[in-house]
Amino acid sequence: MNFYESIFIARPSLLDEEIAKINEKVKGIIEQAGGTVQKIENWGKKKLAYEVQKEKKGTYVFLFFQSDGKIISELERAYRLDDGIMKFLTVKLDKKDLAQREWAKKKKESQPEEQEKIQERASEEIKAMPAVRQEVQET
Repeated sequence: MNFYESIFIARPSLLDEEIAKINEKVKGIIEQAGGTVQKIENWGKKKLAYEVQKEKKGTYVFLFFQSDGKIISELERAYRLDDGIMKFLTVKLDKKDLAQREWAKKKKESQPEEQEKIQERASEEIKAMPAVRQEVQET
């Protein structure tokens, strides 16, 4: 089984409930074929780079899932049949992409620790500079 990422752009006029319904439909298609959905993210409404079907904005939805390659044609067929979906893209991830994804995840998790270290260093430097503050106040 391979890992895939899929992004689709839904019409901005769709309500959140309708987008959730599309998400459940897509999740059902993947799970019915024996795949597993790892993550579904609604990225919200964003301005499009160019007009698509006379729309200037769209609601972006991201999926990360694991399945056989046979399901992709069925998934994209469902995207095409749904009038609420304007554009879509599905990409198979190779080992390099998965490694990069894990690296980014680890980096994101370690960022709060790095921020704390930077703040500690800055506060230590400020404490070590009282002589400079007194000179500035005297002039």
